[in-house]
Amino acid sequence: MTHAMMGAALGLVFGLTLILLNPTVATLLEHGGGSASVVFVIALVTTFSIGAALTGAVFILTEDKDS
Repeated sequence: MTHAMMGAALGLVFGLTLILLNPTVATLLEHGGGSASVVFVIALVTTFSIGAALTGAVFILTEDKDS
């Protein structure tokens, strides 16, 4: 769960930074309407959180049990 939350936070920061700093993305989202930026950020947050959760699960499963 913590890996998914970290991935969601990272995806949110990445998405908002991409919108604010890249004029091409901002222009595309501006032409997409009011909800385009919300959908864009939610898609990034979901992708990052799923990826972080799966990576965390792999790390937990392959962790050395001796220590």
